[in-house]
Amino acid sequence: MRHLHHFITAMAPSSSLKKTPIPKTPAPHPPNSSNCPSLCRHSPSATLDLLIFILVLFSGAFLIVSCFSYLFQSLSLILPPFSTVASHFQRHFASNPQSQLIFFTLFVVSFVGFVISFEICCGHRSRRCERKGCRGLKKAMEFDLQLQGEELLRAGDGNKAVRDVNELPWKGGGDDNPDYECLRAELRKMAPPNGRAVLLFRDKCGCPVAKLEGWGLKRGRRHKKSLSLAVGGEQR
Repeated sequence: MRHLHHFITAMAPSSSLKKTPIPKTPAPHPPNSSNCPSLCRHSPSATLDLLIFILVLFSGAFLIVSCFSYLFQSLSLILPPFSTVASHFQRHFASNPQSQLIFFTLFVVSFVGFVISFEICCGHRSRRCERKGCRGLKKAMEFDLQLQGEELLRAGDGNKAVRDVNELPWKGGGDDNPDYECLRAELRKMAPPNGRAVLLFRDKCGCPVAKLEGWGLKRGRRHKKSLSLAVGGEQR
């Protein structure tokens, strides 16, 4: 310990020579909070998104009408009786503005229904599981490593992170499964003193489904006190 202390004191002047003073730059003034709501209300990107949505609606209506007209013409060539019905419908549709309005209304309603059904079946809400607070991610990380120190574990179930980890089941059915002993040994190496390293196994939506724990070295108050006294004696 004395050799280490002398080595640190000998290296201190050389390291201090390399340090250069960092010029202090004045902190930028925070933007006025009263301007933020106005910028959010009159955002140009929202107007652009609305215009793009309207253009998509009109282009979709044009494509659907073109497809229907092509189908009617093809069927009129294949089925002669159908040609009379198609021509009658076309004349009625072209001469009656009310029927055009009804057609476009039905198109908008069907488009909105398609969007809602797609959101329910394949959207963000469909990916949510039954767990509370699920974020509904599409491809979340399968593993997550958390290091929980002594101060965090003292709070116990009063801390949300500790409580969520304690409520999770063990990977492999229990903490004594020999198949995961290698992983638990690596977690013990990474765990802080009087703390634990937790490996969380997550589902595709992002919710944790299982855990593996590895506890660090146990250090009591006497060990900390003797260590601090030893360091203080060396400094003297």
